[in-house]
Amino acid sequence: MKTAKLLKITALVLLITLIFIILGSIFAVFLITKDVNLQKYDLEATAQDIKMYDDSGLEIAYPEKYKIECAYEDISPYIVNAFVALEDKRFFSHRGLDYRRIVKAVINNIKAGYFKEGGSTITQQLAKNAILTNEKSLIRKLKEAKLAVQIEKRYSKEQILEMYLNTIYFGHSLYGVNAACKRLFLKSPDSVTLSEAAILAGIVKNPKRNSPLNNVENALERRNLVLRLMSEQGYINESEMENALNEGYTAPEEPNAETDLSYSAAAIKEAAEKLGISEKQLITGGYSVYTYMDRSLQRAASELISNPAYDAENADRLILAADNISGGIKAYSSTMSLDPNEFRRQPASAIKPVIAYAPAFESGKFSPATPLLDEPTVFDGYAPDNYKNSYLGWINVEKAAMSSSNVCALKLVSETGLDYCMDIASKTGLTFDSRDSLAAALGGMTYGVTPAEISEAYMCLASGGVHKNAVFVKRIEKNGVTVYRNITSETRVLSRESAYLVTDILKSTAKSGTAKKLAAVKGEIAAKTGTNGDKNGNSDAWCMSYNVAVTVCAWYGARGGKSMPLSVTGGGLPALISAKIYSAEPLSEGSVFEVPGGIIYADIDEYSYSANHSLLLAGVNTPYEYRKSAIFSEKHLPGVSDYFDKPLPDDFEVFYGDGEVVISFTASDRFVYRLTDLTGAEIMRIPPDSGKKEISLYESGFGIYGYRIEAVTEDGVSVATSPPKLAFIYSL
Repeated sequence: MKTAKLLKITALVLLITLIFIILGSIFAVFLITKDVNLQKYDLEATAQDIKMYDDSGLEIAYPEKYKIECAYEDISPYIVNAFVALEDKRFFSHRGLDYRRIVKAVINNIKAGYFKEGGSTITQQLAKNAILTNEKSLIRKLKEAKLAVQIEKRYSKEQILEMYLNTIYFGHSLYGVNAACKRLFLKSPDSVTLSEAAILAGIVKNPKRNSPLNNVENALERRNLVLRLMSEQGYINESEMENALNEGYTAPEEPNAETDLSYSAAAIKEAAEKLGISEKQLITGGYSVYTYMDRSLQRAASELISNPAYDAENADRLILAADNISGGIKAYSSTMSLDPNEFRRQPASAIKPVIAYAPAFESGKFSPATPLLDEPTVFDGYAPDNYKNSYLGWINVEKAAMSSSNVCALKLVSETGLDYCMDIASKTGLTFDSRDSLAAALGGMTYGVTPAEISEAYMCLASGGVHKNAVFVKRIEKNGVTVYRNITSETRVLSRESAYLVTDILKSTAKSGTAKKLAAVKGEIAAKTGTNGDKNGNSDAWCMSYNVAVTVCAWYGARGGKSMPLSVTGGGLPALISAKIYSAEPLSEGSVFEVPGGIIYADIDEYSYSANHSLLLAGVNTPYEYRKSAIFSEKHLPGVSDYFDKPLPDDFEVFYGDGEVVISFTASDRFVYRLTDLTGAEIMRIPPDSGKKEISLYESGFGIYGYRIEAVTEDGVSVATSPPKLAFIYSL
């Protein structure tokens, strides 16, 4: 009796405990999900196409893969049945939750010891995809379950399937069956085969692994599973299954990039990042994205990229044009599906203006007129070659830029300091790795640069040394409310003077240097080219340029691991298409860069420059023939030349005795001396470094004789002439 009574008490306690657990759980679920309710626009927005606008407010097109809306009646029954068979075989009978599947999932999770599966129905997946996140947690599952029940009460099964199939992700930036069918099969959703429908259903669990574009074997294995499930559940018969199992898959060629859609695809990606949401949430969330696109400039870029006349063997290519004031990207066109922030390439010599010239000028150690010896040089074991092993001897920084001398660029970086140069270059927008070395000054970087980064760097030069981010998106609205607005952030990186000095030498590069294909463009253009490759072919060809209004990046790059021809260089096709972009840009004509107040033009002593390879301002006595104008920052002027100071001897004397006129002086170590009489007739020449001279001239008669010394350079330019020295002769 006592045992029975004890058992009854124990059972009662357990029952009460279970009741409390159940009630507590219900209360906990209520607390967790009390703020989760299906709102009116939560799912309707999944059928809304995103709206995109150019800089003038006109709507622009965007890639078909982002157009997610597809009506239920336009979706093949094969697709519907394939997804139901694989994802939720009791879809048409449950009311949002499949309790049998949930119990099975709980048991499997307990056995596995971790959250292995969730037992989600198609309705739950729709709630997760359209409203919630992909977070794996019990809280999210509870919210998902509540929303699923509410969805089932508000929508029909057909509406739920339509919204679900329009929002699922298939990889490769493909959302919804419409985009997936067009990319994977070049078909619309109402015309796919049974095999193709099964492939689609098999992808979604793991798009990266199961997409036929990534792995055909995995995709067909998943397809076969779907087909067997469809057969078991009565959607297809044995014969249909066998025929579908025997079909193979050949990926269609990726369609040629629709170049005027490159811009909008990149803008969609950026907009999603700015809002901190996925692209799926952006394109299914009823957003309006306003961009910086200049329609006429974009049209010109698109036509150039799609024009076969500007194609090259094994070459991808792109054009990016950004506004120098706002940083907004006005045009972007590419033969690739990647946007300009997504891939890195070696910039070659195109990096020199921001890592070599700009820091060198900013440091005050160099100016465009500074002489450099262009010859084979070893830098701590690193021995770079110039293009085609061409070396020009003594040249100035401006000519080094025009000829794209590798040796001279490295001399600037080496003497200015690599860390200092990389620090400034990184502030202009470039990204360096800790392993980058002196070779980075020639574009030999660990990871390279993105087109957007190097465009920002040149835009910094164009903006007088102020860095701005290059962006596609101006603002984003949702339901008429602005949820994001780009505010141009400006950071001064270089002085106005240093930036202008770089601009000045790059103007010369565009006129007669490696970027001379830009010379015909009206208005001032600054440019630098870069070519990366080896004797077998080139891998990258850049032309970076800017005028007052815009910065333009033109790039050609080797496709698929194959080299481009050696003829594809930065000064070739990239410079050519850049020139055509400026022709379409209305502010090019007549535009002139503003000269900062701290920039001055001063004469340098050209003779001292040539003779001693030293940069000095012309002195008071520097002859006109040896004066040459050069540009400087007023803050970093070189010293003044004294080369022509005191060119005449201090000890010039003339006297008469014993029937001879004796002329004495000490010869110059710099100049040739011409000894002349008063008529200018030359008596003799005394070369430099002749030391103390005493010249005896036999003169007879009675009268006054005069003599002068004229200092001349070795190439015959008169420097100074002494006053006459006289002697009274009284010999018979």
